[in-house]
Amino acid sequence: MVGDPKGDAIKRAMAAQQMGDDTAAENACRETLEINPKHPVMRHNLSALLARRGETLVALEFLDALVEDEPGYTSAHFNRGGVLISLGRTEDAIQAFRNVTLLDPNHIDAHRALGFQWLALGNRDRSLDHFARTYDLRRGEGRIGVAEKSLRSTSSEKLQHDADLFRCLPLSTRAGQRFETLARLYEQVAAGLRVGVVELSEEQLETLGSDYNTSIHSVDTPEILGGALNPDIDATAVEASWKASEAGVVTIDNLLTERGLALLQKFLQQSTIWHDFTHIGGFVATYLEDGLASPLVLQIADEFRAALPGLLGPHPLTQAWAFKALSSGRSIDIHADDAAISLNFWVTPDGANRNPHKGGLVVYCSPPPSDWSIVDYDSDRARIRTFLAENGSSAITVPYRENRGVLFESRLFHGTDRPDFSSGYANHRINVTMLFGNCG
Repeated sequence: MVGDPKGDAIKRAMAAQQMGDDTAAENACRETLEINPKHPVMRHNLSALLARRGETLVALEFLDALVEDEPGYTSAHFNRGGVLISLGRTEDAIQAFRNVTLLDPNHIDAHRALGFQWLALGNRDRSLDHFARTYDLRRGEGRIGVAEKSLRSTSSEKLQHDADLFRCLPLSTRAGQRFETLARLYEQVAAGLRVGVVELSEEQLETLGSDYNTSIHSVDTPEILGGALNPDIDATAVEASWKASEAGVVTIDNLLTERGLALLQKFLQQSTIWHDFTHIGGFVATYLEDGLASPLVLQIADEFRAALPGLLGPHPLTQAWAFKALSSGRSIDIHADDAAISLNFWVTPDGANRNPHKGGLVVYCSPPPSDWSIVDYDSDRARIRTFLAENGSSAITVPYRENRGVLFESRLFHGTDRPDFSSGYANHRINVTMLFGNCG
């Protein structure tokens, strides 16, 4: 019986890709294309392998030809956008991602990418449009199931946090006792849960209601006329300190204006955007595409980048998040960020911090090897501790201060410095992180 050479090559390519063997996958893709030069999937897969290897121009040639032959191939348009980003062709990348959304209006990754690319061009309004669409696809009425797990699971800490948030809202907002009722229902379900993250029963889901872990209430945060970033920040001194610092760590006090800080604090305290409760135990988190994006937050990122053109000019914002500790001593362990430069800043008032000499950030000055690849928070911790134990490291400790920012190279390992905060909803330690550029 004669076999099917093309079919065998395709199977080998798929198997090699699943195993992470790029060389075998590429060989099998090329073998398929020798038999059928127009095979769309193998052309697409080969372009992805070439892009991953750094041959972006060759990958772009493959994708240009592919979308011309197969104009309805959504994934090809999307990956073409990614290649164009790596080549610095932001406007062309935007058009590629727009082509994706024309073919598939619910393509969440394309809307997310458009949010970041419009921000890179300084168009915050268009950026917000696409982040809003991303958020709606995650948690709105037309959601497509991307966040389904977080809508059907919970933890007692998450529910208690949300109940406390409801009671933190101004009385005018809680008219009709809706939020007090929700708080009691959340506490009722929380009382019956075991420790850790649990799958909710149908009865528990019915008790919590269809709005659970969605955007129930959000504080309006318009852009601040005159700026949200403190105009007295000495950009020249910051950039000079960065260059003078072997480790690439600079502390910036009074980062935001008084009005900017107050509005950001209100947004983070009174908005139901804290949807992630599984990334780090004992914390809730929010990300740009999952509730954090707002006119004020994007204004802060944009103004900070504009204030430091020599340092951040080549590095657009690639992600931002906020983490909130749900108990006084919870800390974020040592990790690295997948970016070029990180800005970490704190917004909880100093009065919540019971030890003003601690509670901030420890940044380890020994850089990891250039080929170190970030996996995730849990997987990286053991490797990082082994690396620091074997290589030794001096560390820079920055004490906690409200409205203090720490600017550092993202690849440097860092973590929370032994926090000790008072109990109570208003005293939760909140840190905001903005990532600029890509690692490498």
